[in-house]
Amino acid sequence: MSMQVIFNLNDFTNLSEILYIMVTVTGYVVKQCALTYKRNVFVNLIQFLKDPLFLSYPDELDHYMFETVKKSTLIANVYRFSIAFCIVLFTVYPILENKPLPFPFPYDLGNYRYFMYAFQIISVGVCAWNNCTIDTLTTSLMGIAAAQLDILYEKLIVIRKESQENDDVPYCEKSEEDILHKLRQCVEHHNAIIHLVESIEDIFTVGLLAQFTCSIIVICNTVFYIILMWTINSQFVMLLDYLIILMLQLFMYCWYGNEIILKSVKIGEACYKFNWCDSGTPVRQTLFIIMERSKRPLTITTVKLSTLSLSAYKSILQWSYSCLALLLKMEQQRKN
Repeated sequence: MSMQVIFNLNDFTNLSEILYIMVTVTGYVVKQCALTYKRNVFVNLIQFLKDPLFLSYPDELDHYMFETVKKSTLIANVYRFSIAFCIVLFTVYPILENKPLPFPFPYDLGNYRYFMYAFQIISVGVCAWNNCTIDTLTTSLMGIAAAQLDILYEKLIVIRKESQENDDVPYCEKSEEDILHKLRQCVEHHNAIIHLVESIEDIFTVGLLAQFTCSIIVICNTVFYIILMWTINSQFVMLLDYLIILMLQLFMYCWYGNEIILKSVKIGEACYKFNWCDSGTPVRQTLFIIMERSKRPLTITTVKLSTLSLSAYKSILQWSYSCLALLLKMEQQRKN
């Protein structure tokens, strides 16, 4: 791929034919290296998820975790099926379009063409599958963090209801201490979730930056290449499926990041609904601590440059469109 880029450096039309897959593979390599470098932190994170703070919640709240696992599994299966279908198209379309190789190669291979054909398909297939695994791993961990925030919210709501029931009876120091004890457990749970989100960001932040950067380039380049060829054939279907995969890949990250932001803000809302007037000073102070921390939403960023959210998804699409418009203008000027 690098040699092909060098050979077509002055011809962006031919360059776009290899650039859309090369940039994706480069992004995957960065994500793989970043995850390997942070492997010890990742192992510690998996162990941290076994902490009793994440497991000690009522059975009736277990549906939050169950729904997260079910949703993550469904998204992962759709994502993997799309990738597998795209790899099949990568394999088939050169045969249907009478092309020697799935991806251009600047040298005459002679009898080694079939070896290179198999090598390209296997290499891209392995990269795509591992890239898919890293994507679903990251988003699944983000989903677990979001589910834990839901559980914490419901725990606070249950404590609030218990405190309202105690308002109907004379003041009881024991019930006040019981509520305070449960609130302190919520503070510990909240701190554990904050640490979980920070660990996810620490492990994957470099890979997320690579993903965002590559998404802008690849989405722009893929659409540009589709517009240039604009012929309904097997390659067109392959590129269209590839574009859908890119959009889904980026949307998964941004949607889960947005869920963490929204659900972390809800923690403060649960505290605000508490019966402050009839609570003791220690209970008020504990609620105040939780509310103050909730004013700063939990976020996952790309090396502090951008936050994973639906707004970021919109911004990336806008950047891609701007780059696409520039490329189309340059191509039009070149033809003229």
